[in-house]
Amino acid sequence: MLAEYKRKTNLGVGTGILIQICGRLLSISGPPAQALLGLVLILVGFGFFIWGCAQYAKAKGQSPWFGALGLLSILGLLVLVFLPDKHKEARA
Repeated sequence: MLAEYKRKTNLGVGTGILIQICGRLLSISGPPAQALLGLVLILVGFGFFIWGCAQYAKAKGQSPWFGALGLLSILGLLVLVFLPDKHKEARA
């Protein structure tokens, strides 16, 4: 795994999950305006998560298009974990 993408991966995936959790909490409680804000946060968090998955794929030497597996949420991330690492010698 390339070290230059490791930080971006952690930032994207971690931030995405946290924002999605906050959005979910907002969307299930409160008035409709708060639920709409929660939905927007969920979508923004989803974007961060997919970007983080793309960075993870790049770190493993794969196409960043594999980041689209982030659409499957945690299942997609699990698939990315098992992709072969083409940069094994560059571990950090």
